[in-house]
Amino acid sequence: MSKYSRGRPRREADDFVEGNDDERFTVTADRGIYFTDDTRARQEELLNVAHKKRRLNPSHLNDQWAQWIPVPEDNRDDEDESVSQLPDLDTGEEGVRTGKRKEYVSSRDPMSLWRPLAGDFLDELLRHEGLGDYSDCPQCTVCGAKGSIRLFKCGDCGQFLQCQGCCISRHQLTPLHVLEEWNGVHWSRCSLKDIGLVYQLGHGGFPCPFPDTPHNMVVIDAPILHEIRYMYCKCSKSDTADNLEQLLRNAWYPATVTDPGTCATFKTLEAYRLYNVVGNMNVRDFVTSLERISDPSAASGMTWLPDRYKQFGRVTRQWGFVKRLMRAGRGHDKSGVEGTALGECAVRCWACPQEGRNLPEGWEKVDPKYQFLYMLCLAVDANFRLKNRIRTNEIEDPSLGPGLGYWVEPKAYKEHLKNYVNEKEISTCIAFAALLQKDTRLTTGLRVSGVGGCVCARHECMRPNGLGDLQKGERYSNMDWIVLSSILGFALLLLMISYDIACQWKINFAERLEQYPPHMRLPLDKIKVQYGLPVWHAGSHNEDCQNENSLSFKVGVGRTDGEGIERTWSVLNPAAFSTKDAGTGVRADTLEGKIDNHNFLKNMGQGDALQRRLVIAIAERDRQVTAFKDVSRTVEKSVKDQWRGMVDEWLGDGSKPNPYTLSKKNFPTEAEVRLQVRKDEEGLNTAGKAPVHGRSATAFLVAGIQIEDAQRRIIAQLKGTALITADRENRMQEWRHALLVKIGKFRALQKVYMPGSIQALEDFEAGRNADLPPPTAERVKLFMPSQMSAESDGLRGCVAGLLKMEEKLRVSQCENSLASLRARLHAKRHLITFRNSFVTGQVHSTKARTLIEQVGERIDSYADRYRQGHSALEALGVASSYRHLRQLKPEDVQLDGDDGESDSAARKKLAMIGSGRGARAPRNAPGTSKRLMSWIWTAPGALDESAMHESIRVEWCRALARKTRWSEEVMLLREEMRRVLRYLEWQAAWWRARDQPRDDVAAELAAGLRAYATKQASWCDRLAVFFRTKWDVPASTATQLLVEEGMQSVHQLFTPE
Repeated sequence: MSKYSRGRPRREADDFVEGNDDERFTVTADRGIYFTDDTRARQEELLNVAHKKRRLNPSHLNDQWAQWIPVPEDNRDDEDESVSQLPDLDTGEEGVRTGKRKEYVSSRDPMSLWRPLAGDFLDELLRHEGLGDYSDCPQCTVCGAKGSIRLFKCGDCGQFLQCQGCCISRHQLTPLHVLEEWNGVHWSRCSLKDIGLVYQLGHGGFPCPFPDTPHNMVVIDAPILHEIRYMYCKCSKSDTADNLEQLLRNAWYPATVTDPGTCATFKTLEAYRLYNVVGNMNVRDFVTSLERISDPSAASGMTWLPDRYKQFGRVTRQWGFVKRLMRAGRGHDKSGVEGTALGECAVRCWACPQEGRNLPEGWEKVDPKYQFLYMLCLAVDANFRLKNRIRTNEIEDPSLGPGLGYWVEPKAYKEHLKNYVNEKEISTCIAFAALLQKDTRLTTGLRVSGVGGCVCARHECMRPNGLGDLQKGERYSNMDWIVLSSILGFALLLLMISYDIACQWKINFAERLEQYPPHMRLPLDKIKVQYGLPVWHAGSHNEDCQNENSLSFKVGVGRTDGEGIERTWSVLNPAAFSTKDAGTGVRADTLEGKIDNHNFLKNMGQGDALQRRLVIAIAERDRQVTAFKDVSRTVEKSVKDQWRGMVDEWLGDGSKPNPYTLSKKNFPTEAEVRLQVRKDEEGLNTAGKAPVHGRSATAFLVAGIQIEDAQRRIIAQLKGTALITADRENRMQEWRHALLVKIGKFRALQKVYMPGSIQALEDFEAGRNADLPPPTAERVKLFMPSQMSAESDGLRGCVAGLLKMEEKLRVSQCENSLASLRARLHAKRHLITFRNSFVTGQVHSTKARTLIEQVGERIDSYADRYRQGHSALEALGVASSYRHLRQLKPEDVQLDGDDGESDSAARKKLAMIGSGRGARAPRNAPGTSKRLMSWIWTAPGALDESAMHESIRVEWCRALARKTRWSEEVMLLREEMRRVLRYLEWQAAWWRARDQPRDDVAAELAAGLRAYATKQASWCDRLAVFFRTKWDVPASTATQLLVEEGMQSVHQLFTPE
């Protein structure tokens, strides 16, 4: 009999969910179970019921995409095999097999197949210069006329002969074809106007019962400038279409609105728009190319062609603006162009959170730990290449759509800046500030010294109203307005701002907000704002600043690098040359078109980009989770709880101790030394003992040291075995380009502080082999003061005091590098000890070895940094003055207790052979006990054994941060995929709601409005289906497809160790 058979209830805790998805509750109760005496019947009852509101999970939101998982993770155990066994594509061509894939001559070296046929191609081109098939019997192939008649050939109709009558008759509807006339000896260019064709507007070329008198016009139809004769329609059809409308309905865009003498065809304007935004072709080059094709002899002045540069420049601006209005649906809105709101013509990022468009209902109510999924990440920066000069006698010509796209609204912006005329530039802890000031202060003759911009950090789309001109450098008043304008009207809970000088910009940001109009102020009591440094730029900041503002330690940002705006500038910078001398309106509209195309391409590439990133993120997340588990297994639970508490405290209050860094050293940090050297320099300037150049010599030297650090990082990336991301090569080129820019600015200041470097650089360049390519950015020799040859005056070609400044900075570099080196050695020994004591099995041993190697790479980087600093001290001849800083040899980079010789245990065993059972190894057998302690542990500031705990804490916290960021990245990417589909779904519905035309339009226009809205909606639907199908593919299949596309870097993610 059951012990519950006498009616005693059995208590069981029971949780279940009740209610709808919007209001979910957790009901906690005791489940009472009663049995009858014969145990045949059972009754249940809930007792002590308690209702608790349940935290909302994003997958419980009332949204069709909430539970959809893009790129689902399947069993990837056999993924390596599937990737390595990709089938070869056999096209049936005879080829040679090299490696895993066949190579064919037609694809490997197609030019080798063409070279023998070059003469045949040449002959065929020359054949077209004669009558060809009609050489024996020239005649009109249409009517058969022969004899003394004028014969023509139209390249657009075909390579057959036509007489004058047939040619005019056939071209009544196509007046823009190009003719050639046979003069009995060769072909010569002629026009339809020359042979008497008059084109009829209003009827598409068909006859009009009441035509107007003929007019002459130049029609730009790439690749020819056509001179034609035409007539307007004056019959009853003209009652509904005036002259301008007749031209536009014929797909000819007039250059003026009164008596136009020049038109451009719609297809030519669209072609030029793409040539401009994709290939940076300007109006002058485009028109000149058309002139060359139309009549090459006009370049000599022998013949004349009408110059249509100004006319075409006007219509291209108008065309781009009208197309943006059209895409924004302004033609479907009753308020028309005048009712366009700020930023409404901008192409918005489909993946960024936008309430009412791609956020699920109830997103603001989700559990706080998931709210980062709806955080907006921005990247802010200034660009001083997009300058604009002041032009004398310039006619005021503003932008066609001020504030309707990506530029801030100019009127309010200029009024705001009037209050900050004398504001200084943003100060910073970056050493490169001195270099940047060189560019920003040279504003003589410039209307604009550059632009400030704001893009979405994760997808690199320029924000609506996220671009503004800078009048003099990078000032708070400019950058604040641009950032606030870019998020105006957006509902936010969390905001992340990446800025290369965020460490200074964020200070007093809340106070500065009070100076702005109420509708622009951020409600900081409701929105949590985080600030971070872009990954590549962070290396130029002080160490404390890096650790405080590193994106790796910011909650919810995933693996966002914050460098997206730099990649956006690389797209816009080619337009700097053509816009530097342009008028205000031309420049604004040109850049607007460039950005418009950039955003469009970014959105269209989301299908491929998000999938590739997710494949990489899933693999790396799994790696980091495993690595963190391996590190955590070496630490007791109570200690881990303490460290996790430190992380939580620091994230909640930045003034708390930073768990990701070591505690205060017992010697000055590099930042403190730099500050002291700067103060000493200012003291010399005040006393008149040093020349004043308007910039800090300390910052100049620090910039050089930081360039050296950047060079070592790139070299380490090239040598390392770390994960190769999908766009590693592109990133490497971006890093090199950014480094070359900094080196160029460094060279400019080097001429001031190191006059002797000019000759040294010239001699170095003269001695370099001219046949070899120039050194890459990471191999460029900087010629720091310590790298200059000694001279009799002892100054080495530098200004007075510069050598002593470098000496102090190099000493600090060595001391701090040595401290970091010792900390990493402690962490390495802890991991080795744990592995030797507790790790068994090949799998766990491999993981432990990988983890130890990663720590070893950091040790090598600090050792290289120390060696470079010490080499500089030796070159300066002062190394002997710092006895605690010695030459660092490979055998010095060790911790007391490490194995001195890898075979010491075997040698002891060898000594015991033949000694009999129970014999002990000789006391003097070589081992660790006889090894001398490395000098790095006797130098001032060395860590003792008690400091190992702190070193492991740093490694554990950083491993936790890496694991957390990669886990966030996977979740963010999947949520971004959902947002893209929601946006396309919303966009399609938005267009369908506009298939009902305005009430005040004619039936023909109503039909066009309806057709355009339907076409746009259909395009959104088809794109959404394409993306959904692409993202439904499992991770293993997606990886295989990417490898087949040539993405070999992804293959490395799943290569067995």
